[in-house]
Amino acid sequence: MWELAGQLLPEMVGLAVTPAAVVACLLLLGSSHPFRNVVALALPFLAVYGVLSVAALAAGRAADAANDDPATTRGWMSIVVGVIFLAVAVMSWLRPRLQSAAGAPSARATHRAAMEEPGWVSALRDPSVGLVLVAGLLLAVVNPNVAILVSGLGIVVTADVRLSAQISGIALLLAASMIDFVVPVLVFVLAGERGRGWLRSATGWLLAHNHVISIVVLLAFGVLFVGRGLAQVTA
Repeated sequence: MWELAGQLLPEMVGLAVTPAAVVACLLLLGSSHPFRNVVALALPFLAVYGVLSVAALAAGRAADAANDDPATTRGWMSIVVGVIFLAVAVMSWLRPRLQSAAGAPSARATHRAAMEEPGWVSALRDPSVGLVLVAGLLLAVVNPNVAILVSGLGIVVTADVRLSAQISGIALLLAASMIDFVVPVLVFVLAGERGRGWLRSATGWLLAHNHVISIVVLLAFGVLFVGRGLAQVTA
């Protein structure tokens, strides 16, 4: 079990770092119903990841995946996830440059657009429960971390361990995916007004640098997963 947990550590860290989910959570903590809204945001993540986990575990048990070459399988899955992350990072970096070359907006217009608050940010300032649930579902589905979860599930279902250990591994992955929501809420509750000031500052900083942060995170995990996968495949 502990060996499996160690193998899942990169996936757990990746699932715990979701910039879009963190920003959305911080925005909702500033709404008139902070706890209700954060729970409504987290539930779709847990539901989507839970369904994927159950499906992967069932498929793995049915195929008796542990009898295959687990190291090679894990290695190729890790490489695929890493390549996806690197590709998304490159596309994210190129997109504004391609848009600028195509539209060539003036520097003043670009600066003014950057200073304006995005529509989705305004919508999450004080949303309805339904809107939060939909936003959570979209973030959970259209999210590079799904690839990280799939990589972790591949490790779990190919591990030569008991079913109870596989379930424990899945529980670790799901728990890691909830850190994006639990940590801001704990700061909000335990640190009082000072903590809420920190959260407001963090929200502003993340919104201002979200594009760069996302690219850095994607590059870091892309290199990590490709490197680990190559090491496993060539071992």
